[in-house]
Amino acid sequence: MQTIYISSKEISSGVMSSKHIDAAIEALREDGVVVLPGVVSIEDIDCLREKMLDDISTLEGSNGIVHDWHGVRPPPFHPYLFKDVLYNEMAIAVMHPLLGKDFVLDSYGSNTAFPGDAQQGFHSDTQQLWPNLDVVPPLHCIVVNIPLVEVDESNGATKIWRGTHKDIRIHADNRQPISEIIKEWEGKQPAECMCTRKGDLVLRDMRVWHCGMPNFTDTPRPMLAIIYRCAWSPLNGFHAEKGCEGFFTHPILQNSAVFVEAPIDYLHQGHSRPFRPLF
Repeated sequence: MQTIYISSKEISSGVMSSKHIDAAIEALREDGVVVLPGVVSIEDIDCLREKMLDDISTLEGSNGIVHDWHGVRPPPFHPYLFKDVLYNEMAIAVMHPLLGKDFVLDSYGSNTAFPGDAQQGFHSDTQQLWPNLDVVPPLHCIVVNIPLVEVDESNGATKIWRGTHKDIRIHADNRQPISEIIKEWEGKQPAECMCTRKGDLVLRDMRVWHCGMPNFTDTPRPMLAIIYRCAWSPLNGFHAEKGCEGFFTHPILQNSAVFVEAPIDYLHQGHSRPFRPLF
């Protein structure tokens, strides 16, 4: 995976250089994934990690936990909402030219590798807008992954195939590539593991093939999964707690948050989808 090293001056000012923006955009277009290391506050990450591991322990104690890659939601209320997580300016600078005007923060969830979980099957999170064209359709949604712990092959690093977002054969009923297609891609672009450190942020075209790998440690591996979409794309929405409306504002980025009364039962809502339709 390509890594774009951002200066501390860019991070503190919230203004990414055009050189770095162009490099990150090119990586997303070619590989479907790019890493921006050290752009998220370690203090904020540690706060979220401790809260989410406590939530996991609470659910496990009540037999409410669902393993097999079902993430435990990050708390969608203060004091656990952080601008550098949901509104990271370095990520926004890269996504804005790709997703266009008024693109939308559409989901705030996680992907957790639990000890003992089996490897996921290879899949893409979405499909081509129009399958079987002679050209690759444009990108329409990006997931931002933020690891809350150091991630390597021992605790469930995600395995990805760079470039597979450009495979025009993937459509709504075919998001799990068959063995012949996998073998074909392995011959030209072998899969690799997404090893990351705390503070790193990964942008991934949601068409890229990937899978969660087993966690061989005795501690869950939580990783935030935040989805951003073009403004014209169908939206899923996510629950957040009333009183946090002011946090979810940005001059460029819109959101599909549905605000509900406290206390919000966020641990039993699946990835982040609201119970009622948005429209």
